[in-house]
Amino acid sequence: MKKKVLYLVKADENFYDLIRSITPSERYELMTLTDGSIEERKRLLSQAEMIIVGGAKMTAEDAEAAFNCRLVLHQGVGYHDTVATDVLMKRQIRLAVTPQGTSEGVAEHAIMMMLATGRRLAYCDSELREGRWHSNTFRSSARQLFGSTVGIIGFGRIGKQVAKRLIGFGTKTIYTDLLEMSPETEVELKVTRVDIDTLLAESDFVSLHVPLTELTHHLIDEVALNKMKADATLINCARGPVVSEVALIAALKSGHIGGAGLDVFEVEPPAAPNPFADFANVVLTPHHAPGTRDTMIVKFKEIFANADRFFNGERMENEISLI
Repeated sequence: MKKKVLYLVKADENFYDLIRSITPSERYELMTLTDGSIEERKRLLSQAEMIIVGGAKMTAEDAEAAFNCRLVLHQGVGYHDTVATDVLMKRQIRLAVTPQGTSEGVAEHAIMMMLATGRRLAYCDSELREGRWHSNTFRSSARQLFGSTVGIIGFGRIGKQVAKRLIGFGTKTIYTDLLEMSPETEVELKVTRVDIDTLLAESDFVSLHVPLTELTHHLIDEVALNKMKADATLINCARGPVVSEVALIAALKSGHIGGAGLDVFEVEPPAAPNPFADFANVVLTPHHAPGTRDTMIVKFKEIFANADRFFNGERMENEISLI
């Protein structure tokens, strides 16, 4: 009998069709949200033997409603703030993440944000579409990557991929992390480990790649922003609450920092009108750094491979210990 799998994210039919094309239909029945209502959500949760979690949260109420669920697979790695792990532990539901594809996609996006913010791409594009020409407007303030110092906060899978891609741009790359990398890794990626205060003070671009935990909540606050260069750019492709938006808006208004590239926000979707919308030196994207077709194909192939391992009684890859 086919295992019932619920994709717990409301998406469009094109994306559902992509997932279906990867789903081993002889073993799994993919269930998707049509209207995303509470009633539909509860009904499908009660049927699911396996749940795939993405950008939308799997709450404690969701986990309690999933009477038949034995396995939760996260299509990314950031389960800390998207999965009610305490309920999963109580119910002995297993959890695994899917790092495959995320690192490359987010690393590309972070570098794109550095380039786009540095060159005021979003503003220049929107202005040119309205017939306004800014050939000389930003020549005194636009920044390039070549010759700049890039600081990476969080040197896990994604941070390393960012550093790897920066080599070709000719940057000086520094990082801070709880763990010290091996000398071989630092030589290969051409990086130097520093403390966070040094990183903030020296970097022209600061890129965040940490999970959201109690330790990283508002890691970048007024104090941290005041330590940054007056023309530095902040890139956040991690989680919104890692940055205090109140403090960041104040820093942008005062001109204390040079710009920001934000893929994530403290509340998603953010309120309208977006408080960052009027800044020419800010680039905004809707939490889709890893959201390419290429990445999704890699991810869902691995998700169902991991599901096969679980239901065949084999050891899963990238399982999270909930003990």
